[in-house]
Amino acid sequence: MFIEQRLLDCVSYGTAGGPTWLTRRVRLNSGIMRRNPRRSRPLYKYAVIFRNLEPDGHAEIIQAFNACMGGVHSFRLKDWSDYQADDEAFEALGTGAEVSVQLSKLYSFGGEGIRRPIRKPVDGTVQLTANNIAIPSTVDYTTGIVTFTAAELAVVRWSGEFDVPVMFSDDELQFSFDNRNANGLFLTADVQLEEDTAA
Repeated sequence: MFIEQRLLDCVSYGTAGGPTWLTRRVRLNSGIMRRNPRRSRPLYKYAVIFRNLEPDGHAEIIQAFNACMGGVHSFRLKDWSDYQADDEAFEALGTGAEVSVQLSKLYSFGGEGIRRPIRKPVDGTVQLTANNIAIPSTVDYTTGIVTFTAAELAVVRWSGEFDVPVMFSDDELQFSFDNRNANGLFLTADVQLEEDTAA
């Protein structure tokens, strides 16, 4: 089950995360190493730090963890290192008819590239253009499927923000008591998350 809710945004310095690949490496007798990807796209993992949480923030983390039954249910996370698409071109050109397409983001280097499906765009942020002119569209913000009509052979692009569908990696959540003021204790939690590629 996926919960269309974003986890608390107030992450602290020291939060880490990003894409991970899985590569099969075999060294031949000649010394040459053969390398083959075991995934068709990256899997994103995060170590999120919530430091000196106020009572409301602490309650939100506890509620999210328990409502998700630990790692059972998935939810949204804002990856502050990569949460925007800017003028991303669709793989296919306009057809003159209504089409439905999965939003995606291209990561390229030299002549190589990989396309990442964007399945959790942020509500109200997605905008489409065809040959640099804004066009209307209908966006399913729960799947990242966008429906539009563009002139035949038009180059269609999109811009907007997106979240990552994630789940708790662990079934245990611990808080440390690191600080206090007149209103009571401030709590800190280190939360391990990983992308839910099925969401």
